[in-house]
Amino acid sequence: MTVAEAAIAAYLQTGEFGTVGSTIFVDTKPATPDAVISVFGYAGSPGEHTHDTSGNARPGIQVWVRGTKDATGTARNTIESVYNYLDGLTNTSLSGVYFEGIFANQSPEPMGKDENGRPEFAVNFSTIIRR
Repeated sequence: MTVAEAAIAAYLQTGEFGTVGSTIFVDTKPATPDAVISVFGYAGSPGEHTHDTSGNARPGIQVWVRGTKDATGTARNTIESVYNYLDGLTNTSLSGVYFEGIFANQSPEPMGKDENGRPEFAVNFSTIIRR
């Protein structure tokens, strides 16, 4: 688990989206419970380099929401709320990580249904983290 992913998961908890370890997970999408939010990291963009190599890091973050079989609308509303909660957040320290910016790469997208018929949605974010 990276620090950025954990910081964003904790921030989603403060926004009352759920509880880390119960309904919000980092770098995993457990089989249960049905309705979960998962925060994953990915390569993102190259870090910034300055004359003293202390530039910013730019990891990518993906938030994945899964709902219950009969709650496609609820899962869709949750991913839209997460998108609105995170997109455009700037100059903020989350769990000791200073984010100069968190910006959505696109609107939330439906990812279809999992093997159990549960709807899934995802949105990707670019971040700028002060090193």
